[in-house]
Amino acid sequence: MQARLGNILTIFRNNKKIIENYFFMTVLLALNSLFALLIYPYLIRTLGKEMYGLYIFATTITNYFICFIEFGFDMHGARKIAENSTDTRIKSEVMSKVFTAKLYIECISIGIFAFLLQTIDVLQSYHSIYWICFSITLVNILFPSWYFQGIQKMRIVTYIQLVFKLLSLPFIFFLVKKPEDISLFAFIMSCSTIMGAFTAFLYLLKKEKIRIYIVSIQSVWRYIKEAQYFFYANFLNILKNQSLNIIIGARFGMTDLAVYDLATKITMVPRVFLTSINAALFPKIIQDLNFSKIKTILKIERLIGVLAILFIVLFGNIGINILSAGQQMQQAYPIAIILSFTVYAFLQTGAYSSLVLIPKRMDRYILWNLIVAFFSLVVYLIIGFAITSSILLLPIALVLSAFTEIFYLQYIIKKKKLLYENIIKTT
Repeated sequence: MQARLGNILTIFRNNKKIIENYFFMTVLLALNSLFALLIYPYLIRTLGKEMYGLYIFATTITNYFICFIEFGFDMHGARKIAENSTDTRIKSEVMSKVFTAKLYIECISIGIFAFLLQTIDVLQSYHSIYWICFSITLVNILFPSWYFQGIQKMRIVTYIQLVFKLLSLPFIFFLVKKPEDISLFAFIMSCSTIMGAFTAFLYLLKKEKIRIYIVSIQSVWRYIKEAQYFFYANFLNILKNQSLNIIIGARFGMTDLAVYDLATKITMVPRVFLTSINAALFPKIIQDLNFSKIKTILKIERLIGVLAILFIVLFGNIGINILSAGQQMQQAYPIAIILSFTVYAFLQTGAYSSLVLIPKRMDRYILWNLIVAFFSLVVYLIIGFAITSSILLLPIALVLSAFTEIFYLQYIIKKKKLLYENIIKTT
């Protein structure tokens, strides 16, 4: 018994950074989800389903631009930071390249966004809400959470976000009182997020001693080329996941979008505790590849994924009754059950990508995986809409697409023999 306890303590000591990183990344996700769940009943009751759905629609559009501005730099940068976590010069160089590139892309995005607001019919009203939500794209420049992931100090990100989330609560509950306050709510959310990002930026300069400077266009262009596979993958991923919100908002209406959003919030409850697993393991895997451990991780995550599905089936309806605040949103329950299968798929695809392909620098297969996932979603949607007009079609198509991803990644890993330590070939 003592020997077993000693082994457990040794494992904890040897993986202290992983455990700490996982803990704070999970707390961060839990904080964001808890915050969303905490204010949800109040917002649904005061803003109404229509206005709240409009806010979700606006943030969905913003997410496309966030992905565009990120341009795959975050994962590429996190890998470089993890590989050079003690070299301040290299870290400053990486930070400066990412900062400059995102700054240029932000300027381009502002022009594109302004053009879209003037030309797309569904965006002709509520311009102030769209612009306020769009301002959150600045966070992508100022708040490099990927840097803290690379140096395994996610506690800093957690502390900063916790402070500004708490500061925003009294403003929401005391100032947002009716549907017409939707712009005020959007402003409070954006302002608190940007202030947190600015605080993190100052921390980098003062505590981490990172020197950020504007690099040349040539350096930015080279860095864009290095990160292009991550950009294509991220863009296709966001296009796949966020497109359902756009389709629901445009085809079914903002009220149905609010219902779908509630279902996604229910599935986020177990996902909060699972999302950070692969991200926390990533820096350690980069530094010390161990393929027998990766196989074990995959098996454990399969079991965890099944348990997550059962959790949503058993408790999802209770959560919907609590959160809906008497707004008759029971149709969110079957959607939540369907979406629960994406939690299982997310764990598997995340492990294959973060723990197998990225450490072996096989970035193009991540891109091809997302291409397969996106076009399979399009195919499933086309077939589905030819059969039915039910909103349930959309989460079903998303789940089928997610499992198509799993099958593709399993095929690539088996074909390249990537989980056999002695016969790995980097391509």
